[in-house]
Amino acid sequence: MGKVKRLTNWDLLRTLSMFLVVVVHIAPLLGSFRNINASLIASTAAFICDPVFFCLSGYFALKPLRKSYKDYLFGKALSLLLPIFVYAGLLYAYKVVTGSTQDTNFIRYTSGLVQGGWWFVPALIPCIIIAPALAKMFEALDDRTCKIALFVTLGIYAWGGLSCAANSLLINSQHITLAAAVSMFQRIIPRSLLGGTYFTFFCLGYFVKRVTPLLDRRETRFIKSIGILFFIFDIVSAYFGFERSDPSFNWVIVTVAIFVAFDGIKLHSQTFSNIIEWTAKRSYSIYLLQYATIELATSVIYNGVLDGGYSTLLAT
Repeated sequence: MGKVKRLTNWDLLRTLSMFLVVVVHIAPLLGSFRNINASLIASTAAFICDPVFFCLSGYFALKPLRKSYKDYLFGKALSLLLPIFVYAGLLYAYKVVTGSTQDTNFIRYTSGLVQGGWWFVPALIPCIIIAPALAKMFEALDDRTCKIALFVTLGIYAWGGLSCAANSLLINSQHITLAAAVSMFQRIIPRSLLGGTYFTFFCLGYFVKRVTPLLDRRETRFIKSIGILFFIFDIVSAYFGFERSDPSFNWVIVTVAIFVAFDGIKLHSQTFSNIIEWTAKRSYSIYLLQYATIELATSVIYNGVLDGGYSTLLAT
């Protein structure tokens, strides 16, 4: 059997998502520029890396098993859990040597990483465990049903994001009766399929893979357009303190639009493709290893090179 060729467009998306993780960590250092909260804008925009990560995971994980379920779980345990302890050990040793940690207990240190910056690993594990069963269920659906399910999901989450913002606006403007009406309809018309979890994004990975080839040009353009609009809308909502869920309802529309857009990307430069492929293959390891060094490096740049912040540099 020949080697399956990697899809470089998804490698590019994975690499860009890894870069956005760095942006999330350095965003608090941006501060304000001309009375505009640049930190909030940058961090809100960059947080799209989280739903993209889970959607990418579902895109590749939700497929029929080619080996036993036992072997599948063992392979996933090695690829997901083993790097945690390896890189946690390296980071812990580095911090002990440099004196940047006072905790001499490795288990407590690793626990802090898993419950903190590496939260996405335990959040992904239940999805990975049930992925083969989900794939079998989804494969039983015909193309038309998958397409309907995707567009219904987009509609539900669009209503969720818009109704939350409308409710905030009405409350702030003292239109209490109208706000109560919106709240009532929020209870009647669902705002999400599963709130407060990234499981929806994981499942979306399968549906965008299945449905994207079925979209005509008009539908593709429509999804991309509303993706851009909801991306801007989400940033505006966060900036002005409107009600937003966690994860944001708006992210569903934006994430689907990103995947539809990247599905049509083709990289013609072999050198660039090789660089992207090399980085994407190691994106998980790179993030685990560099998580603690992001804060260290940006702190040095922020306090030393930029003398107090990016906004200070821009203002000079």
